[in-house]
Amino acid sequence: MKWAVLGLLCLSLVIAGTQAEEAEVVLTVNGEDEFNKAVKDSEFLLAEFYAPWCGHCKSLAPEYEKAAQSLKESGSKIVLAKIDATLDENKVMSTKFGVQGFPTLKIFRNGNLDKPSDYAGPRDAAGIVSYLEKVSGPPSKELKTKEEVAEFKEAHDPAVLGVFSGADAAEFKAFEGAADGLRSDFDFAHTFDASLVDEEAPAVVVVKSYDEPVVVFEGKFGDAEISGFVEAATTPKLVEMDQSPKNKKALSRIFADQAKPKILALDAKNEKKFRDILTHVSSKRADRFNTLWTDPSANPQVAKYFGLEDSELPAIAIHDAQNDGKFFLKNAKPGAVNKWLDDWEAGKIEKFIKSEEAPKDNSGPVKVVTANTFDEIVLGGKDVLIEFYAPWCGHCKSLAPIYEELGTKFADNESVTIAKMDATANDVPSNKFEVKGFPTIAFVAGPTGEITVYEGDRSLPDLSTFVTMKLKDSKAAGEKLTEAGTAGEEVSKDEL
Repeated sequence: MKWAVLGLLCLSLVIAGTQAEEAEVVLTVNGEDEFNKAVKDSEFLLAEFYAPWCGHCKSLAPEYEKAAQSLKESGSKIVLAKIDATLDENKVMSTKFGVQGFPTLKIFRNGNLDKPSDYAGPRDAAGIVSYLEKVSGPPSKELKTKEEVAEFKEAHDPAVLGVFSGADAAEFKAFEGAADGLRSDFDFAHTFDASLVDEEAPAVVVVKSYDEPVVVFEGKFGDAEISGFVEAATTPKLVEMDQSPKNKKALSRIFADQAKPKILALDAKNEKKFRDILTHVSSKRADRFNTLWTDPSANPQVAKYFGLEDSELPAIAIHDAQNDGKFFLKNAKPGAVNKWLDDWEAGKIEKFIKSEEAPKDNSGPVKVVTANTFDEIVLGGKDVLIEFYAPWCGHCKSLAPIYEELGTKFADNESVTIAKMDATANDVPSNKFEVKGFPTIAFVAGPTGEITVYEGDRSLPDLSTFVTMKLKDSKAAGEKLTEAGTAGEEVSKDEL
């Protein structure tokens, strides 16, 4: 009997172990060495950088697990991995791969750690599988008949088509390299039979339904040159803020480009004269601006972001991210647009700052910050913990009483200010703070101005520990600066 019980126990342990192995369909990775090995051992790996407290990560988790299980059952070589970015041993990877929010998903191909691409697909299991199967295959589809060429052009707008003498041609290798880097944004195809198209090999053509219907590449056949051509040729002259494929892809690139100021036309009436002048502006100033158009009745949040009322439309707005500035031409007339833009480039247009009125009584444990008082309270040389929130945000509402307790706890500590700002009613200095979601909490070290975004649990003990730790760091940094300054003064005296 004892042996039977022991046998059953052993069998149950074996089954449990097998189930545990089967359950591990998503690879858990900890530490840089383990991560590097996982990438190098995989032909294609999708890495999710997550935080245990993140609501979006919790929502993604079961779908991510289902996707991994589906890929495993189909015999796919695609590996799904997850990395807890809040652990100390994983922070090196988070920094290296530019993880600034959660979840962040990165694609690694052929064991290459140097060139990951961003995952830009759906967040449900079926969508994840479909997207990964698409981007893990060849970057360009070979077309062998005129019917296939016609179907490809019909199915994709824009479509990128290459014509080459053969698979060994250097031009084709460059085309494949460009296609591999842009496969998340565009659909690429190629043929080795020039009789199927109207171009002689080698050639790269962008076919689309807007602006110039056919644009032919005329540069040197290199990865970077072809990539630049495709991005430029597919971008509409006047990009509309809607969900159409042609604009959605262009919008992603435009909003990722922080170097160029953005010209945005808000025109509810959709007047042809207004659109024509903006198209002209886009063509003439393309090297200096990205130009956008939106219907504020369809996108009311855009006008709200700029603080524009219906009575002030149509309007031209400029958002200069590098210099953290917003500028307006309200009740704009088509004939006045170019002159106003010339004046802006000459530095003659005054910057607009959206700000609430500062509270008359700001003596509470949590100081209320507005755009007009931001420099004084947050950047005034004192240590500050600042919360950027939105009134409608559920997470912010849950945090509010805890944050108030935190303010009370540090109220008698004169070296730190606990503060908050409604980021929907006030302009946030985007050249210093990147607010991608709510709430965003950051510590500003007074002596150095160093900004640390808080990524821990939003509990009173964890927030208190974070503030206490950052106060110690800030004090040490301040003492070093003082010592350096004193040493400099002594050197100056000696020289005298």
